[in-house]
Parts: sequence; structure tokens; C-alpha cells
Amino acid sequence: MTNTADVVDAGTALCSVPAEGTSVDAGGRRSTVTWQLPDEVAVALQINSEPYTVMMATPANLTDFGIGFALAEGIVPHRSDILGVIAMPVENGFLVDVAIDEEALAEARMPRRSLEGRSGCGLCGVENIADVVRVSEPVPHTVRPSAQAILKAAAELPQRQTMSRFNHTVHGAAWVSLAGDIVHVREDVGRHNALDKLIGALAEAGTDLAGGFVLMTSRCSFELVQKSATYGIGALVTVSAPTALALGLARKAHLFIAALGGDNVVIFNT
Repeated sequence: MTNTADVVDAGTALCSVPAEGTSVDAGGRRSTVTWQLPDEVAVALQINSEPYTVMMATPANLTDFGIGFALAEGIVPHRSDILGVIAMPVENGFLVDVAIDEEALAEARMPRRSLEGRSGCGLCGVENIADVVRVSEPVPHTVRPSAQAILKAAAELPQRQTMSRFNHTVHGAAWVSLAGDIVHVREDVGRHNALDKLIGALAEAGTDLAGGFVLMTSRCSFELVQKSATYGIGALVTVSAPTALALGLARKAHLFIAALGGDNVVIFNT
């Protein structure tokens, strides 16, 4: 059972604050504007009430974040290994405590982390080089979405990003059916955090991973490939091209990788 703190986990929360600035055009004309800036706060992740890492994240959908992080990082392989999640505000940030079956935790190869992780980096806090690249098994199902489905979802996604429409800053991670329909969307200032939240939502919904793909509004860095493959997602589509390392990992994992290229889709790994 998942316990949720409403103040933290409201899926419709905009998690933004207004900030006044001065707009200056090329002719030197000035005007006052108010922009909405996304929240970026410290989120302490605990495993069975023991500190594991602190990530900088947007404080929405934090129970999804805890579940998705545990699954995407390979801390446990199955949603059923997670007994519960508590998300709550604490001094200077938020706390997410993930309760995991002790036997499942004992069998897991849990990467060691120190306590700091930044919103723009999926590696911060990892202590050992051996824990950086860990994809070794192919995904159960390689999914091959059509260009039509990808472009349909890409056109729809901006309207489905509630926070980004408000502050024009956060990354979006969407689960898309093979027909191109967006089913779930999660947002965060960190691209890898957004994906963790989406994976948590997929786990909670019991989604069949053979029936869709992930679409993200970010570049395709290797940690996105690693998280997707670890959870068993078969296809990942991003706005920009993958890094060489990301593509290499995707090929080893038999993970479909594509990027948006104007009005077309560029497929790197079929």
C-alpha cells in the first residue's frame, strides 16, 4: 500500500513560484514581466528508513518517484518487492521512505551512493565506477513504434505538460500507446527524475510494457537508457539524439531508440 502526503503528491500541483523580472528588447525598451519558476527542492530518499541519497527534484508525484527510483536503479526487480512508500515534508525539503521486503533487498545488488544528487545528473552520489554502467540483460520486449504514433504523441505532449505550460522549464516523460495516445505524463526539473516518476506510475498501474513506449522532452543521455532498460521498457524516444554511450547501451539491451528530427523521426536502433 502506498501512503501519500497530499501536499507533496498532488498530481495537478504546479510546483511553481512567481518571480518578477525586467524584459529588455533590442532597442533598449524595458518592461516588467512576471515568470513562473519551478520548485527545485531537496528530496531525501530512504530505503527501509535508512538514508540512501538526496536528489534535487520537483516536489510532485513523490510516491511515484520513490517507487520508480527503486525499480529503475535496480534496487529491487519487482513492484511487489516494495511494501509501501511514505512521502512527507520535512525541514528544508521532503522525505520519501521506501519500504522494501528485506529478503528482496538482501538479494539485490544495490549500488552504493553518498547523499548528494543534483537535478541535472542521474549519477550524482554514486560511489563506485562499477555501479555507473550496469545494463547487461536485453529488455524482455523490444517495441517498435511507428513514426506516425511518435509524431502524434510529440504534437500532443506540450498540451499535456501541466507544469511546463505554466513555467516553460520542466522536463516531461510520457507513456504512449502504440496508437500514439498519451496515457501518463510526469514532470520534473531533472529529466531522470521525470522518468523515475513515470516508471513509478507505470508500476502502480500494472502497465503492460509491450504495449507502448516512453517519449521524453530531453536529450537522450545514457542514464535514461539505463533506467528504461532496467525496468524493461522496450522503446525510448527523445527530442534530441542519443549520446554514443546511450546508443551503445541501447543496442546491448535491444532497446529501440529514436529522436525527433523536425517533421520526421530518426531511428537509431531498430
